[in-house]
Amino acid sequence: MDEFLVYHNEAPCGTVRMEPRGLYTLFAACCGARKGRLYSLVLEGEKGSVLLGVPEWRDGCYVLHRLLANRTWQTIGAIRCARLNERGAAEEISTALPEQGWLRLEHPEYFFRTPTPQLACCGDCYWRPAEEGGRYLAVPMGDGRPFLLPRYFCFAHTQLLWGKPYAIFLFDQEQQPCFF
Repeated sequence: MDEFLVYHNEAPCGTVRMEPRGLYTLFAACCGARKGRLYSLVLEGEKGSVLLGVPEWRDGCYVLHRLLANRTWQTIGAIRCARLNERGAAEEISTALPEQGWLRLEHPEYFFRTPTPQLACCGDCYWRPAEEGGRYLAVPMGDGRPFLLPRYFCFAHTQLLWGKPYAIFLFDQEQQPCFF
């Protein structure tokens, strides 16, 4: 079993362990960072990096357990460390007429074909049609509230709408998340 340091803002904040399991590797990370923030954990190697995922807050720290196929992460070469990146901090926040075309969702929990209960308590979600088909969804972020759609975290872009940060998602016509 190998263990590497996790860095946040160039300071060590935890460790990530790797346990080989045949064609797969189990990654287990524990990191200290500010509660209530949204982070991504990236494994860095000599030839590049690979996203491990979004750690969750549990028992006073951020933890992540992920089983990855070896071919997924071995392309980055020898591992150097892992980095805990705050989502939105390193992203460019677009402000060019962002409010144009957004429509408020009266019942955001029914945005998808299957009801999404975590959106029921959120009255400030918005949507707009996508030019290529499908729809965009804007979900509020920050203010100490949990990220409302954690399973789609990797597809989110941060954008200011009406002066507040929103996670923007693109879903195709089959309601599958897309990168944009």
